[in-house]
Amino acid sequence: MPHREEEPPSPKEFTPDQHPEFPDGFPTVPLETISLATLLSSGGAKAEAEADRVFAVCKGRGFFYLDLAGCAAGETIARGADRIAAVAEAVFALPLAEKVAYRFDAGPAGLAAGSLDGYKVRGATFVDPRGGRDTAEFFNVGKNEMILPEDQMKKKWPEPIMASKALLKNYVETAHGVGLAILGILAAKLGVDPAEFDSRHRIEEQSGDHVRLTRGPPRETEEMPEIQTPSHTDFGTITILMNWLGGLQVWSESSRRVKLLNHEPDVPGEWLWVKPKKGCAIVNLGDAAVKFSNGVLCAGRHRVIPAPGAQGKLPRYSVVYFVRPEDQCVMKQLRGPGIPDGPEEEETHINAREWIKMQATGLSMEFQKR
Repeated sequence: MPHREEEPPSPKEFTPDQHPEFPDGFPTVPLETISLATLLSSGGAKAEAEADRVFAVCKGRGFFYLDLAGCAAGETIARGADRIAAVAEAVFALPLAEKVAYRFDAGPAGLAAGSLDGYKVRGATFVDPRGGRDTAEFFNVGKNEMILPEDQMKKKWPEPIMASKALLKNYVETAHGVGLAILGILAAKLGVDPAEFDSRHRIEEQSGDHVRLTRGPPRETEEMPEIQTPSHTDFGTITILMNWLGGLQVWSESSRRVKLLNHEPDVPGEWLWVKPKKGCAIVNLGDAAVKFSNGVLCAGRHRVIPAPGAQGKLPRYSVVYFVRPEDQCVMKQLRGPGIPDGPEEEETHINAREWIKMQATGLSMEFQKR
């Protein structure tokens, strides 16, 4: 029998209206703010100027604030993320034994099929060469499952997720569309037909796209850092993050090279805080965008630790949507007047599914053996 759609439960931990402000005195990164409503508007000088700005940002740091005001898609993401964070609280409140039953490879597809859907326990990822472990738990909700009718779904999901399937489906479709709209703008600026990006990220095709629900615990000690998510660049093409507390940090220098199996900064720099901005998502490009553009576009290296000051005493929730290439997409650069020709590399002919597996291995994720 199909699940009855329900309103998300009333949260007890996720109370953003009661969060203290991000404290002064910490080095923050000055990110540009790009208007989604302007990007999605029907042409004109203002839209073209905003497109130029987003292209410049994506050639530079590869991170920006996306102002969600003034358009239906932005409203869906802003309000939807609040409701999904309440769903996340209900998921993470389940008994550990129940959550572990949904670990990455507990389903029939498993890692062998390139799936990272499901639950990641605290401590499953190495965060430094000394063997330190991460402190966050997260649950990946697969795009390809949420867009299907319930009777066609292939995996089992916790009750709070199934009770909010319509909410998640709407969020997935909207965030995916926003991601492709931004990629289309970047494609045009590179002299590439936007269809080249569209055809590699079709929503109905199998891919590693998912909504990630994350909970980072409150700070246990005053010493920094307690790493919740280790230093990395994202696997995919573009990422849309909603968070309400500090904790995200970016490396001051961005990467123009794709380096699989590596999660240490490869250029000198320092970690800078990304201050949450009300009404805005945080958008960043990933390694696939670097690959497709042969290094014209940049992936920003980042990590997550507990927020500074009073914010660090609260659990940190985030809702992330990852747009990744289709599983069978061949990972090689696109051709266009704005993309320099590059030599064929040894990983050129791997597909996106293998690419993601290699990246996950590079982050030292542990998976159960069946």
